[in-house]
Amino acid sequence: MIDSHSHIYTERYAEDRLAVIARAAAAGVTQLLQVGCALDDSQAAVALSAQVAGIYAAVGVHPHEAITVGPEVLDALAELTRHPKVLAWGEIGLDFYYDHSPRDVQQAAFVAQLQRAVLCDVPVVIHTRDAESATLAILQRYPVPRGGHVHCFTGTAAMAEALLAMGLYIGFTGIVSFPKADQVRAALRVVPLERLLIETDSPYLAPVPHRGRRNEPAFVGHVAAAIAQVKAVPVAEVIQHTTDNFYRLYGTAGMTWECLAVPASSGALTE
Repeated sequence: MIDSHSHIYTERYAEDRLAVIARAAAAGVTQLLQVGCALDDSQAAVALSAQVAGIYAAVGVHPHEAITVGPEVLDALAELTRHPKVLAWGEIGLDFYYDHSPRDVQQAAFVAQLQRAVLCDVPVVIHTRDAESATLAILQRYPVPRGGHVHCFTGTAAMAEALLAMGLYIGFTGIVSFPKADQVRAALRVVPLERLLIETDSPYLAPVPHRGRRNEPAFVGHVAAAIAQVKAVPVAEVIQHTTDNFYRLYGTAGMTWECLAVPASSGALTE
């Protein structure tokens, strides 16, 4: 299995990061994508990827931090994409639910980062919440040739269909297992297995039966099981498709994938 979106480089895992990695490996997780939300987060994600086999990174600025996006930050992120374990630019996008940055600033930062991702020839990881029409409009105007992954999808089935028409992959989290998440399950039903990714978004959104706890990559199997139930297919089929999809989206010609390996000691995980 692959956890295609998590954040175990953060302080929430400072005391037991090594154990979290060990539990993920024991659960059958083969790769983790650590996704940045700001420049310092991105640097931390890259550092962790450099220290642990099977961990990869994405670099970018989340819409909550969009006010920080300027030429210097964009240049620094572009330089990070040159690291051999950086797979994508993200997470970027729009969040009109919290509005931690003004909406016009979010949209400008989203466009600027999409354009830089094209120049750097990398896929994108997209965050969108309560911003359906604005997100679609920007993606239609600024397509990304290498494609991308709309993570933690919570939109409508119609939005999912529009994203699929753009060639994007769609990721689902533990929300699929929440009793009241009928809209998310409705959207999942229109997404073919060939375009699905599974993720935890750790430390957030722990799936049933761990809901309410700090999430971690070892729980991604519960996400796969919840998807399998909605899709009425074997769990193994969900795992196989989502693994193949991850490699197809984020891999490059001749790339050799590392498998998750637990470092010998926590001393290897330096900040």
